[in-house]
Amino acid sequence: MSDENSLQVQEEITDCWNRIGIWGESRERCSRLAELGHCRNCPVYSHTGRRLLERPIDEADRQEWTTAFARPPEKKVCTIRSAFVFRAGGEWLGLPAGLIQEVVDMGKIHSLPHKSNKVLRGLVNIRGKLEICFSIGAVLGIDRFEKPKTWNRYLSPERLVVAARDGQRIVFPVSEVYGTYRYAEGMLQQLPITVSGSKAAFSKGILCVDDFEVGFLNDKILFDTLMRYL
Repeated sequence: MSDENSLQVQEEITDCWNRIGIWGESRERCSRLAELGHCRNCPVYSHTGRRLLERPIDEADRQEWTTAFARPPEKKVCTIRSAFVFRAGGEWLGLPAGLIQEVVDMGKIHSLPHKSNKVLRGLVNIRGKLEICFSIGAVLGIDRFEKPKTWNRYLSPERLVVAARDGQRIVFPVSEVYGTYRYAEGMLQQLPITVSGSKAAFSKGILCVDDFEVGFLNDKILFDTLMRYL
């Protein structure tokens, strides 16, 4: 449609609602207002609205809209990570799943003369090789957890977990293994202000897994601390 026809369409539009309608300031009022209650209920108002929507688009707007609609939608980058979730004492904890090398049956822990303590438990046999065994619960100050006789929520018996980071290899016992849990980076929540002490120092945040909360551990701080007990 030409600019002349476009101008003609605009000139033919009668905006009576701005003069004698609900938005008008004139003392004269439309005789149909009492019946319709509002200009939005008037067929003249709705018909004019359709005409405005059907009016021709000028070339500048057409090009702008064409460019906007042709642009591909922005893809949101969502980083997916994996956590190895386990229970130490009465606390659910997590470590980056990439650090976990294997999970084996609970075995005997052999104490080290003059060195064994609550954190440095001793040595364990992992597939014929002696490995140093630590207690993560002792580092975090987690109390031992006694399973109630009527409690049937255990997913697994006690296990030994083998983990390695930057050439440092450790073994630690866990009360229960939940397994690997995949989460988006934004799912890691900040620690509540009520959490303090060792738990706050060793934690990056909280993950909500099923119906329980998991304290996600800072693996660098944890490994550095454990190595100081050697």
